[in-house]
Amino acid sequence: MTPPVPVTATPVVVHTQEATAVYEYALREGGLDPGAGAGPVAAALGLPAPAVDRAIEDLRRLHLLHASRLAPFGARLVPVDPDVALAVLVSPLDEEVNQRRAAISAMRARLTAFRPHFEGVRTPRPASSELEELSDEHLISGNLLLAAQRCGREFVCLHPSRLPVDDLAARARELRARGVRVRLLLQHTVRPDIRARAQLDALAQTGTEIRTTEQLPHEIMIFDGATAILLDRHEAPAGGVVIRNAQAVRLLADIVDTTWQAAQPYAARQIGYRAAAGDLHRAIIELLAQGDTDEVVARKLGMSVRTCRRHIAVVLREFGAVSRFQAGVAAGLAGFFGHRAGRPEPAGGAGGPGRHPVASSI
Repeated sequence: MTPPVPVTATPVVVHTQEATAVYEYALREGGLDPGAGAGPVAAALGLPAPAVDRAIEDLRRLHLLHASRLAPFGARLVPVDPDVALAVLVSPLDEEVNQRRAAISAMRARLTAFRPHFEGVRTPRPASSELEELSDEHLISGNLLLAAQRCGREFVCLHPSRLPVDDLAARARELRARGVRVRLLLQHTVRPDIRARAQLDALAQTGTEIRTTEQLPHEIMIFDGATAILLDRHEAPAGGVVIRNAQAVRLLADIVDTTWQAAQPYAARQIGYRAAAGDLHRAIIELLAQGDTDEVVARKLGMSVRTCRRHIAVVLREFGAVSRFQAGVAAGLAGFFGHRAGRPEPAGGAGGPGRHPVASSI
């Protein structure tokens, strides 16, 4: 006799035409004879034998067919009421859920008992609660979770490209589901990233506001304009700080809003750097003007060195230059730096009369 199919925590749910036909056949015939194989059933239903075998296996996995020795003709696979099958499948999951809920309740009760002691000791030193150091990933995760749970109006996040967007996307979806306004500011390098775009496009459909800019050195999150979390995950171990001082958070929010206003809106169907090419190339020229190497420029802009060098080549072509020196001179003469959003051009052109910032530093 065919051995029973083991129950799994997440059974494969099927509803194929073959499975339906075999189930109806078993109901009419009072069961199936596993010793006879799939041949008789396949012949009766006009189906291929392999398809019948798969259907029987699926029905057993769903507990819609049960091996019984009490049938009149010996061991058979007898059909089972779908409600009974559902109860059999769901009961282990219900038990697991109940156990987890009990564990969570016990954990919450134990930790809540420490709350009065925490508040009693901390109250005499209110300044310490306005600035809290986050020295490891556990503290970071806990504070992010608590801040997100308490957030009810607006969430703003600056997210560098070197960090994956998975956790950020999950947090944004949860907040949007509660009606919270969500604004995400990322780097231009997410625009051609297929995996990141799939998540950002889905977020855009929920009403999440997304913009991109050239550089974001660190991760900044502001919850309801009341709590700010600054993180540095560039090197291990990760660290950060929680700011709850109202004035400090307000000043930080002003800086974030200024960066947001100068950033490029993200469009779900707009693939690549096209919308942000001007900003990106301007940022490359400015970083080169500071004396940064290709490797440093690439790291600051969150892209590979190879991609960065391709953009540098495009910049050279745009200015008709054969060297960075020539590109710097051309950029200075054209007022390339002076036309940056929110930055007026100095008198006498970029850098003043007779000065070319790029050329002087390359």
